Amino acid sequence: RPVVIASSQMMRRRDRAAEVLDGADPWDLVVLDEAHHARRQAAGSPRQGGPNALLRLMRGLKDRTEGLVLLTATPMQVHPIEVWDLLQLLGLPPEWTAESFLRFFDDAEHPSPSAEAMERMALLFQSAEDRYGGISTQGVQDLADLSRLKARKVLRALRNDATIPRRQLETSERRAAVRIMRANTPLRKLISRHTRELLRRYFKAGLVTTRIADRDVEDRFLELTPDERRLYEAVEDYIADTYNQATVQERSAVGFVMTIYRRRLASSFRALRETLRNHLDAIAAEDRAPLTSLEEDAPEDEAVDEIPDLDQLEELTRKALAAEEEADIRHLLDRIGRLPPDSKLESLKGILDSLRRDGYRQAMVFTQYTDTMDFLRGELLKATESRLMCYSGRGGEIPLADGSWRGIDRDEAKRRFRAGEADILLCTDATAEGLNFQFCGALVNYDMPWNPMRVEQRIGRIDRLGQRFPVIRIVNLHYEGTVETDVYRALRERIGLFQSVVGRLQPILAKLPRRISDSVLSGESRDARERANVVDAIERQTQEAEGRGFDIDAVTESDLAMPQRESSPVTMEDLDRVIRSPDLMPPGFEVRPLGRREYAVLKPGMRERVRVTTDPAYYEEHSESLELWSPGNPMFSPPELMTPTEELPVGKTLRDILYT
Repeated sequence: RPVVIASSQMMRRRDRAAEVLDGADPWDLVVLDEAHHARRQAAGSPRQGGPNALLRLMRGLKDRTEGLVLLTATPMQVHPIEVWDLLQLLGLPPEWTAESFLRFFDDAEHPSPSAEAMERMALLFQSAEDRYGGISTQGVQDLADLSRLKARKVLRALRNDATIPRRQLETSERRAAVRIMRANTPLRKLISRHTRELLRRYFKAGLVTTRIADRDVEDRFLELTPDERRLYEAVEDYIADTYNQATVQERSAVGFVMTIYRRRLASSFRALRETLRNHLDAIAAEDRAPLTSLEEDAPEDEAVDEIPDLDQLEELTRKALAAEEEADIRHLLDRIGRLPPDSKLESLKGILDSLRRDGYRQAMVFTQYTDTMDFLRGELLKATESRLMCYSGRGGEIPLADGSWRGIDRDEAKRRFRAGEADILLCTDATAEGLNFQFCGALVNYDMPWNPMRVEQRIGRIDRLGQRFPVIRIVNLHYEGTVETDVYRALRERIGLFQSVVGRLQPILAKLPRRISDSVLSGESRDARERANVVDAIERQTQEAEGRGFDIDAVTESDLAMPQRESSPVTMEDLDRVIRSPDLMPPGFEVRPLGRREYAVLKPGMRERVRVTTDPAYYEEHSESLELWSPGNPMFSPPELMTPTEELPVGKTLRDILYT
């Protein structure tokens, strides 16, 4: 069957959306990654509007597909209505309207819901059971810690059409009833949410044997040198002055570019220098020079209504350049050129040495920008004997004897780092997508994105099932006297950011990039008292949210009971024996061994062979260049002796047949 893979940014365009909705046959399955970007405008605010382009597209697609899967590792909805919007795509009982959805969770959060609230919740509970199936008496006992007799009583009351049984519940039974209703909503049926905290609970309960590593998160707050501080302040002055002098029509574009300057300044002076040079060239060439690094400069704000594409980012940048003065940019470049290498670099060298002494032979160093990565690799090559490797949007790179760098592909980068051929992996956030390094136990954030979930995604490269170190080390570098450092310090002290579950605080974290950007553009970030006001406001919001609000982790929390499943009668070793036995393969299959448990397979109708393996660990290292030959993969066809299964000898498994 034909498969279409496309970016959601491209598909939301009107012409492309029309092709998907009207020009194509109905779909068998639609999978949307980063589904949290499908949202309504200004959700939950007085300015709340209609759906953005992506949500509008998905509303059109939901009735034109047999199956729909929504994926996100960043469920940072600003308001619970956004959760309802996504669930509505999957299909909700008619009683679960947007209004009733919001009221249900408000009622469930109340310490003692009124009789009217209990009736509203019971009606929705009954509709959810009608749609998704009922909870068992044993399930009620486990959930609410009730005797079997009381569990039946509460369950009968909740299912009764009359109101009297619910009004007759005792106080403890009413609390149990609320807990039962809260735990059996469409969210529990339609959302599968797996956090590291849940995996830790599984491990402690003995339900999984693979330990989840503990995190040791250390923040280093660094003082700028006097010369660096003066440049920092000059750049912040330039940003605020340029933004405030812009016209109303220019402010969106100018604000975008000024924010880029400030984010790059916090990363490295090299990163700022390269962008200023590029913009200076564009101004001198009257907009004919190409703009670089647009993808890395895209906004971090997960709470924006629409994520701009590269064409829109270029349009914003060129519009903003018209408001900048060439002389001002040259003046900043001149000041950057007189600075020695960043003082933060010396801290990084010391941290890497300390980690090595503590037994962490390999470390990852993250930055937002390729320009910063290039600066670091040049300086570290001169100052350390550690073996370096890089990974960015350019792919993997390794140093050569003449000082140049050679590009390598993704699989080669993974293999080399896994094999210990590099001690330090310098990388940009491009590495935070799909590369897993459970064998590496230390990570340094050379710069801190304004969006905390970007940091969490970085940490997720090493904080994974199968991590070899019982404790992973995370070191975050911050510049003192900056608004983002003040905000991060407050959140680390108050909620244990990067160490504990944030739950209902996610909406606040989602708005941090916007709040920091507003502070920078207004000039508030230059004044310690104004920075303190920003932090105070965030702390007040945090305190309020801790006592109320919608907590997606709580309402989707799974119990630790694991259903009993029979072990598979077939192992990967069995399948390896099959693929090596021509008489067991379907007619027309050609299999050529390539190495240990690696083969080239040609199926009837195929023009070229495809590399496959029966070794899951080998597949994990080379997932982009070969397939895992197992049920569910398009390259897998059952061996002849498995079809039809009813003809197999009674009581026999594939293992029995293969090994006798």
